[in-house]
Amino acid sequence: MTVFAARLAAVLLLGVSAAAQAAQPGEAGAGFNPDEELDEEIVITGQKPRGSVIGDIQPELQLNAADIRAYGVATIAELLDELSAETRSDRGSGGAPVVLLNGKRISGFSEIRDIPTEAIQRTEILPEEVALKYGYRADQKVVNIVLRRRFRATTVEADGRTSTDGGGTAVQLEGTRFQIRGDNRLNLSVEYRHADPLRESQRDLVSRAVGAPFAAAGNVGAAGGGEIDPALSALAGEPVTIAGVTAGAAGGIPSLADFVATAGIPHLDDVTRYRTLRPASEQLSLNAVLSRTVLGNVSATVNASLDVTGSDSLNGLPGISVIVPAASPFSPFADDVTLYRYPAGFGPLRQRVRGVSGHAGVALSGMVADWTWSLTGNYDHGESRTVSDAGLDASALQARLSAGDPTLNPYGVLPDGLVAPRAANRARGISDSGTLELVVSGTLARLPAGAVTTTVKAGGAATGFESRSWRNGIATAGSLSRETGSGQLNLDLPIASRRNQVLAALGDLSVNFNAAVDQVSDFGTLTTIGYGANWSPTPALRLIASVTNDEAAPGMQQLGNPVVLTPDVRVFDYIRGVTASVTQIDGGNAALRATERRVIKLGANLKPTDSLTLSANFISRRIRNPVAALPAPTAEIEAAFPDRFVRDADGILVQVDARPVNFARRSGSELRWGFNFSQRLKTSERVAEALREAARERWAAMAAARNAAGQGPQGQGTQEPGAQGQRRGPGRGAGGPPGGGFGGRGGGGQAGGRLQLALYHTWHFRDDVLVRPGLPVLDLLGGDAVGGRGGQARHELELRAGVSKDGYGLRLTGDWQSATRVSGGSSGTLRFSDLATVNLRLFANLGQIPSLARQRWAQGARVSLSVDNIFNARQTVRDASGVVPISYQPGYLDPMGRTVRVNLRKLFF
Repeated sequence: MTVFAARLAAVLLLGVSAAAQAAQPGEAGAGFNPDEELDEEIVITGQKPRGSVIGDIQPELQLNAADIRAYGVATIAELLDELSAETRSDRGSGGAPVVLLNGKRISGFSEIRDIPTEAIQRTEILPEEVALKYGYRADQKVVNIVLRRRFRATTVEADGRTSTDGGGTAVQLEGTRFQIRGDNRLNLSVEYRHADPLRESQRDLVSRAVGAPFAAAGNVGAAGGGEIDPALSALAGEPVTIAGVTAGAAGGIPSLADFVATAGIPHLDDVTRYRTLRPASEQLSLNAVLSRTVLGNVSATVNASLDVTGSDSLNGLPGISVIVPAASPFSPFADDVTLYRYPAGFGPLRQRVRGVSGHAGVALSGMVADWTWSLTGNYDHGESRTVSDAGLDASALQARLSAGDPTLNPYGVLPDGLVAPRAANRARGISDSGTLELVVSGTLARLPAGAVTTTVKAGGAATGFESRSWRNGIATAGSLSRETGSGQLNLDLPIASRRNQVLAALGDLSVNFNAAVDQVSDFGTLTTIGYGANWSPTPALRLIASVTNDEAAPGMQQLGNPVVLTPDVRVFDYIRGVTASVTQIDGGNAALRATERRVIKLGANLKPTDSLTLSANFISRRIRNPVAALPAPTAEIEAAFPDRFVRDADGILVQVDARPVNFARRSGSELRWGFNFSQRLKTSERVAEALREAARERWAAMAAARNAAGQGPQGQGTQEPGAQGQRRGPGRGAGGPPGGGFGGRGGGGQAGGRLQLALYHTWHFRDDVLVRPGLPVLDLLGGDAVGGRGGQARHELELRAGVSKDGYGLRLTGDWQSATRVSGGSSGTLRFSDLATVNLRLFANLGQIPSLARQRWAQGARVSLSVDNIFNARQTVRDASGVVPISYQPGYLDPMGRTVRVNLRKLFF
């Protein structure tokens, strides 16, 4: 797939640029350069800026074009990743924020994910309550992205990364054509990614057979457990429960003496070469967006995307276990024994996953009188195929051993045909889904304090999921479908208003009420009721209180994913205090129940200066029937779900059914508070003038090129608005760059820079889980756990800092969580250390560096160097004796560790 995909990506990339140029033949060379204009808008006092959201709730954080450029990221998708600390919500889903474009709903994230950040005029981050005004639930923050009025560029980007510990190399190639002219928008993009596999042998890991003691030479143990043979124990001088097969035993008729040297000393093979920590993977993504104004004043957007993925992983060597009867001529033992071997001639167990997904979306929006409306529709299709090697079939070998074949030495070279691969386990899933939603917002009435506004949503969805799996030659099929009809109402009622002089001493105060009903075909009627208040006693302070009670059905994937078996998965068995090698079952669980949530939020947002924003949010939540992945095998979890864990006669964990489950209840409360600071850094007048002069030279050269092509000032309407004296600013003559060139009016602007700092602290007061009625409540802050990474950290810190000036930039991100512990089990308390990770990114926007500003090749070019986890920090896990369990070795917890990334990006205007 690698060669084909790379060639296809290159062909498509050339096609993207050629098609875009062909679509705009009169605009060649007339592109807008974001290095030369801020695209400043005129704001009329008393009116909201263009692209603002519905309602009176102000943004928690607002970023202008210079702020965004200071992050040094390429696309909206990368910007949202960089803003993850600011857009995080603890109210419910914990998922990605709702994203609006120019204050309007979008058909889906693929519509905007590839837009270059240079096309953004401002970005606003708003609280969850704003989501209600757009027909969404109040469990996600809202990010409103406002684009420039005009922009055109082709972007080419190459990215390579690797780990300083070795391995983990990945490359990414991307090309995008994006242009805006007023309300018209075109976006074409292609992206290819490839990642090499990372094997355990590339890390300092102790990796050997856990559970059954397989080895290439072979080990023997008592067939029923316990002592192999009293006579062997007498020769060894101690009880012997396991012994390695020696060369003497493999080469002829063995005696007890051949096993004395290895009595109690089994062979331990290094299998790190045959296990991957990260699979080899490839992905090809195509995305196209077209937005136009139709029917006079209706904005219409069409989006189509296609993703093709593949991954290959290794899961260790296949082993066999056979019974060697005491009557065999090759058995010196008084009783039957079990022989554990990795037979020669067989490669590692592989798992291959292939997937393809397609998306089509449409969004229509407009106004009727004072009411705004939007209609969004989506169709998604996905297919996945998984093929997993199932190990070896040794039944023919066992039959000959049981028959007492005098020529078959089970410890030596095995004849061909006695051991054969089992038929691979296969799984296939196909999903189809379609949604259609209409959202209408407007004013119902006017009160002295302001307008009573409402948002009404009506929609429907249909989802189908089919799965089929083949395990041990037995086929299992499943089919699920769901039809959903939904309605939602949100009302905002103003109580006090400074502007309208109604109870002005209170400031601005409004209350809201929201209700939603979802009729789900396989779950019945699910309801949501919410209410709250929004109070701003002073312009700098805003307080929000809200209560939400809602019900939600589990997703179709959680219900119907195909069953997949993965052998030799390492999990920590808390009951026995050891790492176990198990066959893990993944997939959907059709028995999942609906979840009920009650979330209370109290929030405050204070903006004492334009540069500083302080925020604090207290969240209290109680969830009934929460859906979660099956937790780690602690004694409490195994008691609650005994059918999910399989142990052999010796009590060794051999299989875990990890499909999702419902807990009975989960409750918690926390406080998240912090600040965001952004300060403009001014450049010197000498540097600013040099950049303005360089911009004028470039603009004059572009104008000369257009004149030579017959597209002068009176050409065929190809000039960007403002390019011929319509927006003259200081320092600009006729034909010069708009707004005074680089940095906007009067110099400085983006030629200067930004200092940014954000720090957030989360303090968890309570987090407990009732797995099933009648069982003890698990305190995740006090020594209990429902996951493999320990309990819930009581404290978390998120740091985001950056500085940029005159083309150079630095971004620093840091995350820290406090230590946790898990009590109980035969190994005593398992302690998880605190963990702090720091990432550093350096970048240079070459076109903004004064010494390169006159170079055409430097315009729109950026070079970035990133080091993630610069201190190569990994969490340390130790049991009561201070030993690190095998499954908690640092290389397992974080296989990549410190990674280095180099990125080259160029915009062609």
